[in-house]
Amino acid sequence: MPNPEHSPHAAGGALLAARPTTEYNFCMREVAPMIRVKVLFFGRLRELLSKAEDQAEIADGATLASLFELYARKYPQLANFRTSLVASRNQEFAAWDTQLGAGDEIAFLPPVSGG
Repeated sequence: MPNPEHSPHAAGGALLAARPTTEYNFCMREVAPMIRVKVLFFGRLRELLSKAEDQAEIADGATLASLFELYARKYPQLANFRTSLVASRNQEFAAWDTQLGAGDEIAFLPPVSGG
């Protein structure tokens, strides 16, 4: 009669229980929920992208800067404008580290010249 202590099920169960749970965390990554925002482009940005507005899905808690980086990766010529742009969230100027929320309206605005 087989010894239950040497059973593969007992050994496997004991080994599995003895392993730290961190070994399995690679497949249990938490994924941030996604939100949708409306993005408006003005001036030269609108010309470069050939569109005045877009819808973007981005991780909840993302910032204006990370949203702009998303577009700059898709449209590399935008990166040249980053230092001279201002951004707004829901029609109010906002800092680049402002966190976004679902349904926000974001605008990227290049400098305006005139007089």
